[in-house]
Amino acid sequence: MCVHTFPIHIHKTLCVGIVRSGYANFAINSQKTILTAGDYYIIPPYTPHSLSSVNNKALSYSVCCFKGFHAQQNLSAVIADAKKYIEKTSTGFNSSMLSEAIGISKYHLIRKFKEQMGITPYQFYIGERVKKIRQGLLSKSSLSDLAFELGFSDQSHLCNIFKKYVGISPLQYVNSYHSF
Repeated sequence: MCVHTFPIHIHKTLCVGIVRSGYANFAINSQKTILTAGDYYIIPPYTPHSLSSVNNKALSYSVCCFKGFHAQQNLSAVIADAKKYIEKTSTGFNSSMLSEAIGISKYHLIRKFKEQMGITPYQFYIGERVKKIRQGLLSKSSLSDLAFELGFSDQSHLCNIFKKYVGISPLQYVNSYHSF
């Protein structure tokens, strides 16, 4: 059970979820709906979505993402380059540096990126950092090492970002992770 708001984000794979109890605000492709216990939802790869509990009341849900199911993205060369640049960035995000590296104006890049990816370059960058935190936690890296390697100001900042996007603390994540 949790009372949490997951900000808009994407997954690279197909995900299927079910609400076990409570009510959830679910937004996908700019459409919002309220899900109740027993309702399921399907999230295609690279589809922006968010999930939150209704009226800050406890919500229980399960999600399964299928690793082998990846969709082909139809991205322009500029946005594909921007995506690769962000994926390789290990320290702070700077939209001006990104636009300079890609060779188009910052505002045009942000607009085109959101148009093709469904989220802004910064939202994509945060998602990539959270993915790297997960990988680091599962390979037993310390929080302080991860904070330094990924350009967080400190360990607390890393933990706050992780909890905001994953819904649990890094320690809870490590303790609850099961490989099937």
